[in-house]
Amino acid sequence: MAYPPEFLKLVDEFIHLANRLAQGGQDGEVSAAILFAAGRYNAFNFLSHSGAEQDRVQALEFYVSEYRKALASNLEGVVGPVVKPQA
Repeated sequence: MAYPPEFLKLVDEFIHLANRLAQGGQDGEVSAAILFAAGRYNAFNFLSHSGAEQDRVQALEFYVSEYRKALASNLEGVVGPVVKPQA
């Protein structure tokens, strides 16, 4: 799948922020915070645009599926290699 450059720029902004926050060896905490923040923001997004009770299960399945695809594609290096920055 090809990603638009504007999308990848947004992704890179989050990664740069995460790398800055992880300085000092807190990468596990930053990783957990990103995951939690994504869940919080996606819940806000869902509730702001629809939030219908009958759509919650479908929304949950969608977001979990998208995360699984994103993680798998990055582990496989689909967009590019994922490497730890050099100090």
